Amino acid sequence: MGDAVEALFVSACSEENTTCSVQDLRTGTDLMKYKGGGNAQHHSLAMIGLNYVLAANTIKPLLHVWPINKQEQMSSLRFVLPGKANAMALTPDGAYLVVGIQESIYIWHMSTGRMLNTLSKHYQAITCLRFTDNGERFVSAGKDGAVLVWDLTFSVAPLDNGSQEGSEPLYSFNDHGLAVTDLHTGIGGIRSYLYTVSLDRCCKVYDLNGGIMLLSIVFPIALHSVVVNRMETSIYVGSAEGKSFVFHNWRAPRMKEYHLEEDDAQAFIGHTVGKPITSLALTMNAQLLVSGGEDKQVCVWDVTSRQLMKSIPQNGVITNLRIRLLSPAIFQPQHKQPQLFANSLKRMITPPDANDYIELLVTNEYPKARAKPKLNFDSCNLGPEDKKILQKMQHVNLGADDDDIEFDEEALKSTRQSSKVKDKDVALAVEEDFHKAHSNDPAVQKLIAENRRLKKKNEEVLQTMAKYLVDHSESGKGPPQRNRKKARKN
Repeated sequence: MGDAVEALFVSACSEENTTCSVQDLRTGTDLMKYKGGGNAQHHSLAMIGLNYVLAANTIKPLLHVWPINKQEQMSSLRFVLPGKANAMALTPDGAYLVVGIQESIYIWHMSTGRMLNTLSKHYQAITCLRFTDNGERFVSAGKDGAVLVWDLTFSVAPLDNGSQEGSEPLYSFNDHGLAVTDLHTGIGGIRSYLYTVSLDRCCKVYDLNGGIMLLSIVFPIALHSVVVNRMETSIYVGSAEGKSFVFHNWRAPRMKEYHLEEDDAQAFIGHTVGKPITSLALTMNAQLLVSGGEDKQVCVWDVTSRQLMKSIPQNGVITNLRIRLLSPAIFQPQHKQPQLFANSLKRMITPPDANDYIELLVTNEYPKARAKPKLNFDSCNLGPEDKKILQKMQHVNLGADDDDIEFDEEALKSTRQSSKVKDKDVALAVEEDFHKAHSNDPAVQKLIAENRRLKKKNEEVLQTMAKYLVDHSESGKGPPQRNRKKARKN
């Protein structure tokens, strides 16, 4: 298979027939070129594992699919969308696809091609979509400055009780004053952090668990892209003037809004001045920052020294950057990928079918009720009758129901009649039977005698304390403070 390399997936708007190219990040050599899909839309490049590459067209309402080891598209597939895609995102397992078309979000189930729902809560066109790392939630942002967090479960399967819960976002953030240009979700699923950047020069940090804004960082110029390292200690943003900035979280200010002056900002300078940085990406070890912009250059930076390591020229404006760790052998033509999705996408919401079902594989058999602890008497030197008595004692002491206790009814009746006890004292009767059965065992009798002696001593202490308190209460004088402490201690 060969050694694994970090491959850079780059899409650029050019007049060539190449939609996306794959390059070795270390050497800059081309590993694969995907052709025939036109220009890829910004925030619309995705991958299904290491099997397929998907990209949305910038002009036509089409979604193009390539096997990862072939230059040409799959001839049997034709994904036609209801409109031109502005943004696109896939769940980490490739099961669900969300596409932003104008101000609406469309959700498809990839294996069947069914359209599950449409969500329309933005007032202007959607600019970017992102899933959390576990795929439970996704985030949408638009030109209206709104950032909406959606629950995938309620979005794809709204409740049939007349409520609008499935069509309402989980959280709605309206803190940006201008269009949101990019967003990034951290690690942690529903407990992760969300990072957004906007043309209003702000980078905002949200807590997806509580739905609150934690920090707002105001930069000197408008922002177009954002990426965060896996430890989430450093935030990298791309600006509209061709510079990239870094802000370190480990020294975050105590105030909720922090203004970063241009003299204090740590900048990566190397792109053409005045050309926005449209895409950012980090290597696996977060030691290299990759940036692409409208100057048709892909720059690789050392994050520690902020020095330019190399510059890779492209044929057009960079729209998407993705870094994947893979082996170059997967681009060999002999490899075949399983088709994990339908041949087409439905253009209307498919009503639920009576034959729809979910198949569950249960590998363990679970009891209907909570399991009760069982004692192991195998290591004890007891006879069968003794073990039976101890098991009865265990059931009674745990408060088990009558249905769970396998008592001998005749023996139980005789025990109740001879002992003349109530149902709640059955344990004492069984314990007495155990004592009688071991009347000839000196060790057991010694333990029983010691237990009775301790019980008797405890009763005497309680009686003495009660008498002492009664005598002092009748005389109208409470016990001295020292005696009270001694009484409490006893």
